[in-house]
Amino acid sequence: MTSINQLNRRLFDLAPARWVGRYIYNWRRRHQPPTQSTTTRFFRNLQQLAALEGPLSDLTKTGNLSVLVAGCSYGCEAYSLAGLLALRFPHLNWRIVGVDISRDALGVAHAARYTSGYGLGSARDDLAKRLEARMFDRSGDEWTVVTDIRERVSFAYGDVLSAEFRQFKNYDLVLGQNFMIHMNEASAETALAALVAAARPGGALFLGGMDIETKTGLLAPHKLVPLDWNIAGIHEADDMRRSAWPWEYWSLEPINPRDRDYLARYSTIFLKP
Repeated sequence: MTSINQLNRRLFDLAPARWVGRYIYNWRRRHQPPTQSTTTRFFRNLQQLAALEGPLSDLTKTGNLSVLVAGCSYGCEAYSLAGLLALRFPHLNWRIVGVDISRDALGVAHAARYTSGYGLGSARDDLAKRLEARMFDRSGDEWTVVTDIRERVSFAYGDVLSAEFRQFKNYDLVLGQNFMIHMNEASAETALAALVAAARPGGALFLGGMDIETKTGLLAPHKLVPLDWNIAGIHEADDMRRSAWPWEYWSLEPINPRDRDYLARYSTIFLKP
């Protein structure tokens, strides 16, 4: 995060400035045209993934774990999760499928070779450092995912707005993050329904990076249960979106613990009945 981003975040986290920020954000949300983006990086929110060692630990105790990462972009999120599973759950039989509509991004994910531009080599967090050591063979500025992790992660073309997406089903864990924020409400409704259908009953969904107003209105029909666990920590760890508020429609507002819809509004982890 640049010093300007840090200053922006500190300013609009102040209570008096939030009202101004809300006005700016609402204007940008109405007038800034949404565009899909492949922007991503490794270890974007390890606090969220830590739920697999906490309230979602039952998913890792059955011996098998199937994961779908929708909107996988260049594969950073899928491989970040893969690294965590390899490091923390060495005896778990897990598989990850990543899908995206960008064939160029899928090409990068398939190749499994990255540079520091994807957020590698500058980790300050101890867990991120250990993940880098476990996940990659490094040669200069090229980081190649190690074979035992790469062979458990596959990638395919997939559009959550198409009927063909129905082929993806019965996953223990479904990640659909940071692409529905770029959709209008009707498309987000279709996408969310497809993601919920892809998860098995009793499974879990990670739904970060979704327009908060849209999300709170769409959860009820699916009876998704928001997980009341480390909500503030996960929210604040999303530096990319938090530091851009209120100037971009895809940015993330300061958390409000007094909001009457606090759980639905700010949770990013949900259980499917």
